[in-house]
Amino acid sequence: MATNPFQQLDVIRNASQNGKTITDCYRLMYKKELWMEAHAQLYPNGRNPTNKNEKIKNNFRLQKMNEWIEQLKGGVFRFDPIRRVSKANGKANLLENTDFKDKIVQEVMRMVLESIYEPVFSNHSHGWREQKNCHTALSQIKNTWRGFTWCIKGDLNTSPVHFNPSELLNLLSKKIDDHRFLLLMHNALSSGVLEERAYHHTYSDKSKKGEFSSLLANIYLHEFDLFMEQHMKGGFIETIVPLKLNLNVPLSCPSKTNSDSRMNYVRFEDEFLIGLAGSKDNALKIKKMVKRFLNQKLHLELNEEKIHITHLQNPIPFLGYECCRQEEKSRRVSLNSHSMKQRTHLEAILLRIPKKKMREFVRLNGYGHLDNFKIMHRANLVNHTESEILSTYNAELRKMANYYKLASNYHHLERVFHLAESSFLKTIAHKRKSTSMKVASNMRVPKQGVLSIVTKDKSGNEKLHHFLKLKDLPNG
Repeated sequence: MATNPFQQLDVIRNASQNGKTITDCYRLMYKKELWMEAHAQLYPNGRNPTNKNEKIKNNFRLQKMNEWIEQLKGGVFRFDPIRRVSKANGKANLLENTDFKDKIVQEVMRMVLESIYEPVFSNHSHGWREQKNCHTALSQIKNTWRGFTWCIKGDLNTSPVHFNPSELLNLLSKKIDDHRFLLLMHNALSSGVLEERAYHHTYSDKSKKGEFSSLLANIYLHEFDLFMEQHMKGGFIETIVPLKLNLNVPLSCPSKTNSDSRMNYVRFEDEFLIGLAGSKDNALKIKKMVKRFLNQKLHLELNEEKIHITHLQNPIPFLGYECCRQEEKSRRVSLNSHSMKQRTHLEAILLRIPKKKMREFVRLNGYGHLDNFKIMHRANLVNHTESEILSTYNAELRKMANYYKLASNYHHLERVFHLAESSFLKTIAHKRKSTSMKVASNMRVPKQGVLSIVTKDKSGNEKLHHFLKLKDLPNG
């Protein structure tokens, strides 16, 4: 048996992947090395403190960690509840517990739980995972979805306040046979909300490694992933569905003769998409089955406003993109002196940049208005150096382009880049008290037509910075 705790985590990973139940989790919580790693994850500056205050805080935390390990050994460790404060509107607001004790214990628990569950999580689950992100979810749709006609989109509410504690503990007990560890988890859940997550779609990966509640959400929704995978393997056929749906077996038997009975599924954090080939009636049956499973098995309510059925001829918003079916392609072939059309491939799913997103991006960054191409200068940047202004524009454009690199209409960003360039010139013109035309002529000299700024380092060496072009960035 390995004595190094990180090797023990590797042993747990392998055992979990092989379908075994994990029995020795709680004693791993005694290992100081795991606490040190958890501390480094939560407080990166604490690994090598550079000033006196940081060193004092570091020493205090190390001393307290020893105390909490002893409390765990004695079975007397307890989590503190989340505080509630009142907003201006009188409503109660949950605040994340910032207590170091609870955070570091949760982080050690997360390291253990991640070793158990990451090897068995579904390939259709992409959120809150280190090797998964928005792009892996979108790529799965782009590369594997073929010939689908309908799509079901759902938004789940899996913040910790909506967990069913009993159900979560029941799910954990399927993989973990360690009474003390499960009791510690029960104490965490019964003390109040673990961590309240607040996030919004951005032009970057939303997931943040290290959040305990995010891992718990994935464990909670893992049952839904398995349920959907089971039905994907079985397929769906156009039959009358019994009034009482069995939530533990596929909706219908596999049909090798019915090529129109296929389905696929992808989930990113709280959002999921189900693509299927077949009729709208079949889509309605699947929607009903999904809602019932989530309600009865996971105790998650899914309102009608949170789940939609859409024909894939229409754009479906998902993770900031629009998903829609590519037009079917065919070719004319000759057979026994007769000419006929033959389908060349099943329709793929196209990912597109919504016009609304491009308009929002331009407006929020102060470039102007995309529809009428009204150019604006950015007064808040005028007091910065010219190289800082250029870096700001380049960083914004690179982030936008990188996020939408999978889009079939990626080239539509050319208009955004062109407007941003015009806004940049107008901003520099305000700074120089000149005109955009003069600024452009001056900046294009150093690099033959490319907008460039020349700076000098401390040694007097010149460095050239150019305004980013869409063609400079890889896509796809």
